[in-house]
Amino acid sequence: MMIYRVVTYDRTTEHMKGSLIVPPSVLPRVKKIAGFKPQDDWLGEYELDEGQTRQVAKVLGFRAEPDRFYYYVEPYDPPEDSGFQQETSAVR
Repeated sequence: MMIYRVVTYDRTTEHMKGSLIVPPSVLPRVKKIAGFKPQDDWLGEYELDEGQTRQVAKVLGFRAEPDRFYYYVEPYDPPEDSGFQQETSAVR
């Protein structure tokens, strides 16, 4: 099954500021709000306008700040789990 996330970009720097996975239980509602068409799976991101952002925020339970951020719904292909634990080295 396709995984989607809501991605937040800073309006000033255009850098990604956050990412929130859309749970499968609410994905149909989020896709409808975003205006997805049935043939659109995997076709890229959908920018949300202010109204759409507020509706999606209500569904997913986050505080929308459309004056500070752009919000997109986009497909997410999580990295494969190789089974290896990456060791993090301590910063000296």
